[in-house]
Amino acid sequence: MTDPNMIAANGAYLSQNIPLFAAACALLLLLLGGLGVLLQRDNSLLRMRAVAGNSGGTSGFRLTKSRSDAPRGLAKALIPDDPSELAQIQFQLNKVGFTHVNAVQHFFVMRLVMAILPLVLVFGAVALARAGLLPVSARDAVLGFPPLGLMQIAAVGTAIGFYGPSYLLRTQIKARQARVRNGFPNALDLLQISVEAGLGFDAALARVGTELSRVSPEIAYEFLTLLNEVNAGRDRETAMFDMAERMGIDEAKSFVLVVVQSMQFGTSLTKSLRAYAIEMRENRELSAQEKANKLPVQMSAVMSLLMLPALFLITLTPIIIRYSAIY
Repeated sequence: MTDPNMIAANGAYLSQNIPLFAAACALLLLLLGGLGVLLQRDNSLLRMRAVAGNSGGTSGFRLTKSRSDAPRGLAKALIPDDPSELAQIQFQLNKVGFTHVNAVQHFFVMRLVMAILPLVLVFGAVALARAGLLPVSARDAVLGFPPLGLMQIAAVGTAIGFYGPSYLLRTQIKARQARVRNGFPNALDLLQISVEAGLGFDAALARVGTELSRVSPEIAYEFLTLLNEVNAGRDRETAMFDMAERMGIDEAKSFVLVVVQSMQFGTSLTKSLRAYAIEMRENRELSAQEKANKLPVQMSAVMSLLMLPALFLITLTPIIIRYSAIY
């Protein structure tokens, strides 16, 4: 027969721990809901609504978010205001599969959740251990851990969760910008040769993008994306400036300005590209000379750090031996 005292004890235990069970279920539902929002993808209906909402009179369809979609309210505290940085983050998130129209906002919300999650896990583990809901070995390990150590674990986890995703993303962005900066002069030379050979600007972009698909896939992607947006009906000038923002280098922005001004004022695009290519070669040579001139200073610092300990050792060792022998 069932012991009435045991039944009463189990009922009292469950009644005392109902708030803990409710909090755990609420936290689980919150995490699942956040993951569902972050993993949401754009379907055709959402894309059609985005295109219809961002379309403008003479500018045609806008295939990306407009500049007016700035963060508002509490989002301003999480999302940076720099358009170039936002474009780079949007590009990197698209490359890893997050193609939602609000992928940037979701990324920063996910970073905030990852920063709060270690705190919730640490305090939740302590609360469950004190309530007796954990196994005996886990409960003893949690309760036997120093409180200061638990706070340190929570602080380190919060810092890693908050700054880790941004650091990894910034590292990828800087690496991509370096690859674009190294390959852009060659791409401009090929574009200039193609235009001088008689191809139109769009045909030259398509040819250069195809030729650079293996050597500089980032530049090829940008050129072909620009062509696809223009062919879809987007304004050429807006698409080119967005391409420069995605590249994130000053050379690309200057190139877009040269092309746009040449088209607006009716000047020769071939001469403009030739003049800008010469300027880029000179800037590249000056940059190489600057790096070469910095090497002696950098080498002197390293050599001094390596040589000074040996010099001090050679100079002071006889003095130390002499005084040790006297005293």
